[in-house]
Amino acid sequence: MAKLSELVDKIDAEAKEGNRQKALLMLGKLLEKVPDNKQLLSRKAKYEKELGFEKRITALEEKYASSN
Repeated sequence: MAKLSELVDKIDAEAKEGNRQKALLMLGKLLEKVPDNKQLLSRKAKYEKELGFEKRITALEEKYASSN
């Protein structure tokens, strides 16, 4: 099994590339194996917040781009 730090690096790389949904899925699987890890939980909250912002921005872009 890979080291925890290597898995976290892979998750961070996915999020950095803009694949926050995939990063959240990976974090969810990792949290099943390492529950109550404060660092992983804070990362999950951060990526959920970023994904929410991303979805809201996309929705606004679609809404106002169609009215031009």
